[in-house]
Amino acid sequence: MMIYIKNQLGYLLFLFLIFVLPLILFYQFSTYPLPYIQYFMLGVLFLFQYAFFKEKEFRRSIEQKVTNQLQRELKRTPARKEINQRLNIVSRLRGVTIVLTAIEIIVVMFYYQKF
Repeated sequence: MMIYIKNQLGYLLFLFLIFVLPLILFYQFSTYPLPYIQYFMLGVLFLFQYAFFKEKEFRRSIEQKVTNQLQRELKRTPARKEINQRLNIVSRLRGVTIVLTAIEIIVVMFYYQKF
């Protein structure tokens, strides 16, 4: 859980601000009815993941950060295998963040009773 918080909390907040908060504001304050806007937001969320999430680039960009994190935790230089295992975990957690954002959108749908 700590790994998730350290590496993905900012991304979860970003997705909330881009996808969930506008939906909440629309439902709360809009007088103009847009049918199926929630499904549109879910679709855009998943398209966003596949269009902009390049796993190779992401892994390269966080490799140094993960190495430093492991070095602090283990108090020694981590082996390549340990680095790859942590990179795999962080990469999978990125998908969990997408799923959590989708669940947030579904919760908003139930709260405002828009199906």
